[in-house]
Amino acid sequence: MTPEQIAADIERGLTIKSEIAALTLELKAIEDRLEAAGLNGDQVPLQNPNLEGKQYIARSEKHLLPVRFESDLIIGSVEKDSPLHAQITAICGDKITLFFKPSTKLERVPKDGEAFRKLARELLDSDAFAKLINAATARDKKNIAKSRTVIAWDDAKPTP
Repeated sequence: MTPEQIAADIERGLTIKSEIAALTLELKAIEDRLEAAGLNGDQVPLQNPNLEGKQYIARSEKHLLPVRFESDLIIGSVEKDSPLHAQITAICGDKITLFFKPSTKLERVPKDGEAFRKLARELLDSDAFAKLINAATARDKKNIAKSRTVIAWDDAKPTP
């Protein structure tokens, strides 16, 4: 590469980085507005029956965009010998290693909350399933179940 090519690449790279930063901020603001619209709009059940939550279908002239409110996130790990560790161990019994791998804390074995719920439905009776999901749901400092919002850009479809 010549010094001129290097200089041009540096300048173009800095321009791209600046544009990406600006577009990221703009996209975040758009997603915040779509989330607010979804919270205030009509919500419908999620298409995936293995997930818990609701969704709002945002519309433009050309696209339908799901705004998903996925609830009850499953914790990824539990501190060893904590009250929650004891509770989950008591619920799962000898099946504990199918849900969490042992370490200095329990670490979730299934890759995500959906796989965790599916495994729990298969292996536990309905009472134990409900208790495990309640115990393993991630919670904030006020003990409110954590959730996440997904603006499903990849699932947008043309408006019929």
